[in-house]
Amino acid sequence: MLLMLQRFKEILKSAYNYNEALEREKLSQENVNLLREKLKSSKIVPQSLVDKQLLLFLNACKSDVEKSAVLIENYYKIKRSSPEFFQNRNVESDEIQNCLKNQYYVSLPTTPDNNMLIFHSLKNFDPNSYNFDSAAKTYIMTTEAYTFNHGPRAGVIYLFDLKGLSYRFLFKPSISSMRKGIKFLEEGIPFEIKQVHVFNTVRFFNLIVAIVKPLLNSELLQKLHLHNENINYEEFYKNFVPKTHLPREYGGLLKSVEELHQQNCQNLTNLKDYFIYEEQQTKLDFDQYVDEFLEEMNKI
Repeated sequence: MLLMLQRFKEILKSAYNYNEALEREKLSQENVNLLREKLKSSKIVPQSLVDKQLLLFLNACKSDVEKSAVLIENYYKIKRSSPEFFQNRNVESDEIQNCLKNQYYVSLPTTPDNNMLIFHSLKNFDPNSYNFDSAAKTYIMTTEAYTFNHGPRAGVIYLFDLKGLSYRFLFKPSISSMRKGIKFLEEGIPFEIKQVHVFNTVRFFNLIVAIVKPLLNSELLQKLHLHNENINYEEFYKNFVPKTHLPREYGGLLKSVEELHQQNCQNLTNLKDYFIYEEQQTKLDFDQYVDEFLEEMNKI
C-alpha cells in the first residue's frame, strides 16, 4: 500500500495547479478544511481524499460546505451502486480500448466563459460495436481526465453528435443503466451542467426523448438544445460555443475530431495509474496513516 501511495504522490504532481484554481474560482482553503471536517464521520467517503479532489465538489456547490458534503456522499454512493461505470477502469483493457476504437471522446478547450467542453459521437455505425455501459465509463473517464488536468471550472457543456445512430442502438442501454447514468448526472457529478447540445437529431429522436424524459428532472431538460442537420452554425457560434473551440467538421478552427480524439486517447493512457489508484481509494484502509498521507499530498 505504501508503494501505491508513493505512486499517487507522483501522479498528483502532474494534476492541475491547486493555488491557481483557488484564486480563479474564488474558493478558500478554510472552506476546504471545513468540508474535510464535515466528512470525517462519513462511512462512505474515503478519508484519503486530497484537497485537489475536495475542491472540485466545493466549486460545484459554489463554496457551500453543507451541499458539497451531500454531493460527495451521493457521488460515492453512486460509485458503489454502479460498478458497470466505475470499476475496472484500466485504460488498456479490451473493454475501454474497444470504446476508443469505435467512438469519439474529445476534450475541447475551456470556453471563454470558463466552462469545460466535452464532445462525443459514434465512429463506427455498427450497433454491434457499441456497449452503453462501457461507453458511459469511458465518457466519465474523459471528464475526470479533464478536471485532473485543468481543475474546477464554472461548469460543463456537453456536445453529442447522433450521426450514424439507428433504431438498433435504442436497445443497447438497459433501463437500469439509464437510470443510474441520469442519477449520476443529476446528483453526483462534481460540476454544474450548463448546456447539453445534440447535433444531427435523427428522425426517431422523439422516441428517444419519450424514453428518457420521465427519468430527467425539468432543470436538466431546460438545458437540452437540439440541432438538426440544417443547423445555422453562425448562430451556434454566437449563442453557445465559438468556432475557435470546435473541431473543423463543425466549422471550427481546431483540428479534426479524429485528431482531437487521438489526443484524448493519449491523455487517458498517461493517466492510467491515476484511474487505477482512484478506484482503489474507496477500498483501502488509510486509518493508520491518513493524516501523514494527507499532510504530504496536500503540499503538492
